[in-house]
Amino acid sequence: MYKIREYGNGVRLVYRKMEGVSSVALGFWVNAGSRNEPAATNGVSHFLEHLLFKGSKKYTGDQIKESIEGLGGALNAFTSEENTCYYAKFLGRHLKKVFGVLSDMVLHPVLKESDIEKERTVIIEEIKMYKDLPQFQVAEVFDELLWPHHPLGRNIAGSIETVKAISSNILSAYHGQWYSPANIVIACAGALDEELLEDAVERLYAGLKIAAVGRVEPFAAHHQGPQIKLVAKDIEQTHIHIGFPSLWRAHRDRFAQGLIHVILGGNMSSRLFNEVREKKGLAYEIASHVKRLRDTGVFFVHAGIDSRNLLEASRVIFQELDRIRQQKVSAAELRRAKDFLTAQSEMALDDTMEHMLWVGDSLMNLGFLQTKEEIRRQIERTTAADILRVAEEMISWRRLHVAAVGPGVDACQEKIRQMAAER
Repeated sequence: MYKIREYGNGVRLVYRKMEGVSSVALGFWVNAGSRNEPAATNGVSHFLEHLLFKGSKKYTGDQIKESIEGLGGALNAFTSEENTCYYAKFLGRHLKKVFGVLSDMVLHPVLKESDIEKERTVIIEEIKMYKDLPQFQVAEVFDELLWPHHPLGRNIAGSIETVKAISSNILSAYHGQWYSPANIVIACAGALDEELLEDAVERLYAGLKIAAVGRVEPFAAHHQGPQIKLVAKDIEQTHIHIGFPSLWRAHRDRFAQGLIHVILGGNMSSRLFNEVREKKGLAYEIASHVKRLRDTGVFFVHAGIDSRNLLEASRVIFQELDRIRQQKVSAAELRRAKDFLTAQSEMALDDTMEHMLWVGDSLMNLGFLQTKEEIRRQIERTTAADILRVAEEMISWRRLHVAAVGPGVDACQEKIRQMAAER
């Protein structure tokens, strides 16, 4: 049974007590990510995430780490396009201590100038590192094509130029604007003491002052035909993304899309894995992916291939995309996909951390939770006709987006455009 509490200032708590486990996963979700940022301060969400580990009102950076890791726990954080989450996993008996430490981090960071300057250098090196990794660079190029002139099309970490320009005043103002009660979800799962958890939230969060919530720029799609950008880079392997703008988080067809993902490239039994890797030996890495955001999304295929095979691999991928939008899947293939998607969803929730991430993400970004039974029912009621309809709507060649990074790939740009035009 999930329990949800909403306080007068907008803070929300969601938790589930799980039997047969000894750990607790605790997460503090903030409704702020890279899409909240103006172009001039791109990367400020990620920068702030780093700095919260450097010290708070009650704890130094070393004390934050030692107070949790010294108990056998682990802590970390991530920044995405729409959220920042600070989380820890630990033995249930340490809930009060860990809750207090993470809360002080989130609510009362120190943001010292010396820490800002040191971390600025660290983040710039992180940006350089990912620029050197083609599988990350191709994702950046792809996002720019999908969401041009919009925060979603920018690097979550920012650019070297914007990170250099982010000051302590900008960081402090951003924290004050976005780390407000109505933007916070506290998620917890595992061997937790329910009364202790609710008391901690009441004591540390219920009394926070109500603050205005900032406005996030919506995304309005403007389709102008296929968007293709191939970047030449002297490396051993070419990485390619082939995809289409797609469904947002709460879309009614998200389960049909999930099944399309499984059938096309979600595992080693998938069509793309079998056709591109097993039968033709064109790629080592080949998979489909789904990203859903509040008002937009994308469905795409990623492959790591020998540059000499770029056109042939693209042709096979296009062929499989056409096949799923033109022909109904068989009953046997649909059955396997349903069983896989259901089992993966249920098994993930056996882990306290995965459970916390799921309930936190659901409440923060969807505004509601679904039980295992509800998810299973929605997967089961999806038909082959639903999959054909969604695939036909989603895989529209006039909305094709292709990005690639690799040696000599720019010479293939017009040939790939022609391949798309022929469909």
